[in-house]
Amino acid sequence: MSTGPEPPRISRPAGPSSDGAARAASSVDRVQAAVREKILSGVYPPGSRLILSRLAAEHGVSFIPIREGLQRLESERLIETEPHRGARVAEISIADMRDIYETRVVLEQHAVRTAIPKLTDESLKVAGDALDRMEERFAADRQAEAYQAHQAFHFALYEPAGSAWTMHVIRLLWASAERYVRLAAGVRPAPALFVAEHREIFDAVVSRDVEAAVESLIANLRTTEKLLAANYESVPHRVDRG
Repeated sequence: MSTGPEPPRISRPAGPSSDGAARAASSVDRVQAAVREKILSGVYPPGSRLILSRLAAEHGVSFIPIREGLQRLESERLIETEPHRGARVAEISIADMRDIYETRVVLEQHAVRTAIPKLTDESLKVAGDALDRMEERFAADRQAEAYQAHQAFHFALYEPAGSAWTMHVIRLLWASAERYVRLAAGVRPAPALFVAEHREIFDAVVSRDVEAAVESLIANLRTTEKLLAANYESVPHRVDRG
């Protein structure tokens, strides 16, 4: 039985290919990561201007990935944009650093309180492996890798809390806090003491002792905050605005 002619097919304009979109996203990710690293390490010091043309030439991309990457970094509070003047690396201050750590204390103790009842053997293994890796990398004087393992340890304890928003904000705070740590000469505690503090946190978590875990975590954050404050109070960090 005939049902009549087929309805005409509507041709749709071709959109951007998935490969093209992926390449564009990859360029933005690469620019964001590279500029962030240079801000954290002090290559782009606080207050310095970020010139689009220079950044585009430096990273071998067009202005579009540069603009998008800078927008992301502004959301992380690592850069600031000024009307008619463009982008600058955000300034640093003791007040800002203290604010970061006060907020970290609130969010991270909440995350660990919520996560402990949900931690699985696999979660504990991930955290324990990261802690062992942190100790090994410190002993081998591989500082950057040690601090990567340090972050992995903390996040392995927080992520089982199951709050995407809490983790999002914690990640932003860690990026800002790392900037202060990296720019502060000699601020890091002795590696053995630093690892021991984290062993205390881990042992309390494994024992499901929520209050002991929270107490050890807060003590660890407060110690770093005090070291940073002492450094920035004694050594003014100035920037040439040239």
